[in-house]
This record gives sequence, structure tokens and C-alpha cells, in this order.
Amino acid sequence: MGRNNHRNHQQAAISWTGVILAFSLNLLLVTLGLFLAQNVVWPHLLENGLVLAMALLAGVITGYYVQRRSAIHAFIGGMLSALVLTVFILPGNWSFSLLAGALCATGGILVEYRARRR
Repeated sequence: MGRNNHRNHQQAAISWTGVILAFSLNLLLVTLGLFLAQNVVWPHLLENGLVLAMALLAGVITGYYVQRRSAIHAFIGGMLSALVLTVFILPGNWSFSLLAGALCATGGILVEYRARRR
């Protein structure tokens, strides 16, 4: 009986608008963070922290927009945006781009974890 209940429970489908939101927000916020970091005189560690905090914020906003399965939406959008970040925004800096994509996914995970705890 427990197995039948599990089969009948359907997961929500992936909303492509949620993936596109994560993709575009990660690109926009990371680019904005880089722009601010380059134009304001701050310590180097604070510059990198600002950019990575923007990526985390993109995942959190995506999580609140999608509300269900926010982690997978933020993951797909964040990792797709890592490709664009590597090629156009941060030329050749693929490790930082992947980290920004992973932090976008982490933001979605945090929102989903908080929603499941309720």
C-alpha cells in the first residue's frame, strides 16, 4: 500500500519560466556585482563575496518565484548561466562561473529546504 501511494504522488513539472528566471537573474546579478566591484574601491575579498552573494540571491529569488522544486530550477538555470558567464562576462574564468552557478543552485536548495520544514 505504501508503494502505491508513492506511485500516485506526482511531482510538479519543471516550469521553464522558472529556469529562464534563474538563468537571467544569475547573469544579471552577477554582472551587476562585477560592475559594482570594479567601480567601487573595496578590498578584493569583499568584491568576490559580493559577486557570489548576488548568485546566491538569484537562487533565493528563483525559489520564491517557483515555490515547488525550486532547487532543480535554480540548478538548471544557474549551470546554464555558468556557460554564458564563462564565455562573455568572465572570459576564461570558468571556475568562478561554475561557483556562481552552484551558489544559484544553493539558494534554491535553501528555499526548498525551508519550505519542506514547514
